[in-house]
Amino acid sequence: MENQIFEQIKSKCQKKKVVSICNKLLKKCSFKSGTDCENLCHLAYWLYVYGQKELAMDCIALTHDVTFDLNYNVWTFIHAMWGLEMRLLREEDKGDEAQKIAETMNAHLLTPNKIDNPDKMSAREEKRRSRFAYEDAIRKEKVEASLQENNLTRANELRFVALLGMIGNTETGFYPQLNEHKQQIEEKIVEYVSELSKIK
Repeated sequence: MENQIFEQIKSKCQKKKVVSICNKLLKKCSFKSGTDCENLCHLAYWLYVYGQKELAMDCIALTHDVTFDLNYNVWTFIHAMWGLEMRLLREEDKGDEAQKIAETMNAHLLTPNKIDNPDKMSAREEKRRSRFAYEDAIRKEKVEASLQENNLTRANELRFVALLGMIGNTETGFYPQLNEHKQQIEEKIVEYVSELSKIK
């Protein structure tokens, strides 16, 4: 199933970034592997950058039946994909479906580990969410520093990583500081997608 989707993506979107990641995933795509899930996440976001929203959704759909197991080496990337899915659903006026994804993500993030009980986990998670700062999310200073050094490749790497966080986190509504700067983040998303889409 996965291989068929990756072959289809390669034929429909022949950008170097997309083809390269598809080739990696054709060799191996395990939902027990953080590296494989990172590759799948990056593929979904590059497809979004290139305007291939349906193909991005096809990638994300592969994660829908994965069982949550508290392995954040994997689930950090799956949740980032789900944030993108929420954005795409809202663009289609499917806010209710997006909200259900947010509720599932919230339940995952509040699931106690072996160390914490539910109350401790809730307090820890609330503290974690409060630390997400707008300035860190957009990586503006690092991007500008790279551009001043004429290092466009590095600037684009930073833009892409920022895009994952800006979309993946902001769409959830979980992070107070990101919620306060939602309009500015939206402007940065549009700017970064515009710049990244120039990569052939």
